[in-house]
This record gives sequence, C-alpha cells and structure tokens, in this order.
Amino acid sequence: MSNVLPRDMQKTVWRMYRARFIVAGSLIALGTALIAGLALLPIYVALHAGEVSTSASSREVKNSEVQAVRTEILRAQSLLSTLAPFAPATTTPSEAIGAALSLRPKGILVDRISYTPDIRGEIVIVGLAPTRDAINVYRQTLQADRHFKTVSVPIGDLAGTQDGRFSVTLLGDF
Repeated sequence: MSNVLPRDMQKTVWRMYRARFIVAGSLIALGTALIAGLALLPIYVALHAGEVSTSASSREVKNSEVQAVRTEILRAQSLLSTLAPFAPATTTPSEAIGAALSLRPKGILVDRISYTPDIRGEIVIVGLAPTRDAINVYRQTLQADRHFKTVSVPIGDLAGTQDGRFSVTLLGDF
C-alpha cells in the first residue's frame, strides 16, 4: 500500500506518526515524573514538618546548654578564688628546668631530668660530660643562679670515676 500513495502523502503520514510518537513519549515521561513526585511527597512533607519542630527544640537545647556552661564557668571561678591562697608558687618547675638546661656549658649532654615535688622541690639532672672540670664549671654556674638554693654533685662524679657520667641535684622552691 505504500507503493500506492504518492511521495508527498507518504511524508505527511510519516510526520503524523512522528508527532503521535513524540506526544505519546511526552505523556509517558510526564506520568513517570508525576508518580516519582507523588512517591517523594511524603518524605518532603516529613522533612519540612520536622524542621519546624527541630528548630524550636534546638533553640531550647542550645539555651539549656549555654546555661549549663555558664553555671560551670561560675563554679570554676568560685573554686579558683577559694583555692588561690593555698597555691602560692614563686616559680614553676619548667622555668627552673629551662634555666638549668640553658646554663650548661658546651659539651655537656643531658640524658635524663627528674622532678620531685616536695616541700622543697628537687630536680635531678643526669648526663655525660667530657671532663670533670666541665662538671665542676656546670655546678658553679648553677650555684650562682637565683633559681636554685642548693646544688650538689656526688664526689665520685667530680673525681672523674664515673667515666664522664654525672648527676646534679638541685633544690629550690619550685
């Protein structure tokens, strides 16, 4: 039958079928979009309904958290003002240790430092020195410093019987 129709009529028929195909495809796409929108509608409503209630409750939670933090800050400030008279510190151990390390002469290596808090603080410095004279110079330098009330080095370390190993005990208010 296609041979019976003239060429112009065939083009017109194909245009009509093409238009029907485009309209049918568009209707199918619109239907699919409508079904997808209806499927997502409950989730959309739930999210927006939850936002309103969440924002109101989150404001309440934030206000209660802020109030709790303020209460803790006031409590900490009260404790600090109460305990301040019982903790007078003239120097900290870190300042004293820093001073002891900065005063060491060239060539002296420090292996270990230990701090013992007591009524009078005690710092013990253990290390290695090239000569016993270097240990003695270090001891004299530490004695001249204001951080330390007492500086003691064992006699064996000053005599050089420890193969360069030494220990220095520093006492002071830290």
